[in-house]
Amino acid sequence: MPMNVTGPRQPAVQDDTSGPDQHETQSLGYLARYAHRAFVKALERELAQHGILTAQWSVLRILWVTEGLTQVELAERMRVEKASLTGVLAGMERGGLILRTRNADDRRKINIRLTARGRRLKAELLPYAAMINRRATRGMSEAEIVLLRKLLATVTENLEH
Repeated sequence: MPMNVTGPRQPAVQDDTSGPDQHETQSLGYLARYAHRAFVKALERELAQHGILTAQWSVLRILWVTEGLTQVELAERMRVEKASLTGVLAGMERGGLILRTRNADDRRKINIRLTARGRRLKAELLPYAAMINRRATRGMSEAEIVLLRKLLATVTENLEH
């Protein structure tokens, strides 16, 4: 099946002065941001029933793979500033999702570990990500999905280096 070269459905613009023009809505940055927002909204709806915020989801996804990271290591993997994680981690600790403990080798560092509840959520929440990805790629062939992943990875790599 050929790819839709016209792009995704664009947000409604109320008049000529209220939104981006056609050139802006076809920029890669605009399309990537718009797609990201659509992913986040779809994920928010699913996570809300579990009392999990999307920022917490991002932390969980990384800790499900590697526990015991420091806040600095976690921020680097999430590609965010360390300070922006402070409030998220505090909320997760209050919610019984993580524990923060002093590093045995360097008392200045704090290691972040999942609680049993945080680990259990993996089986409940990961299916939502798969479902949203399937919805996002509906109508695409497997080859197109592979190509899309490759292209997005290349864009990211190009902009980060």
